[in-house]
Amino acid sequence: MLDEIDRDYADIVTLRTLGAVIGRQPAYLGHVFRTALGVTVHERMTRVRLDRAAEMIKAGIKIEAVSLTVGYRSKKNFYRQFKRYFGTTPAGYRRQCGDGERAAQPA
Repeated sequence: MLDEIDRDYADIVTLRTLGAVIGRQPAYLGHVFRTALGVTVHERMTRVRLDRAAEMIKAGIKIEAVSLTVGYRSKKNFYRQFKRYFGTTPAGYRRQCGDGERAAQPA
């Protein structure tokens, strides 16, 4: 399941789609995933997307392009999720990285 999430993070990955790929019931997969990792599939997807977004922002890619590339269709939702995860906006994160300061860590 982790490989599927890491590979397809920009797409919509749900328990149903994972179940279809793996050949198991979605409810069972959700239980196994949460028991093994302590987070839901949705939480893991969000973490992967935001970590990839941070890498792209550090690399100088435009923030709007980053949000679309990692799977967010709403710029507002991307900003909200990014700020919740890193404690700063994407632009603030870029400034921190560009100034040679230590990048914000996930909260």
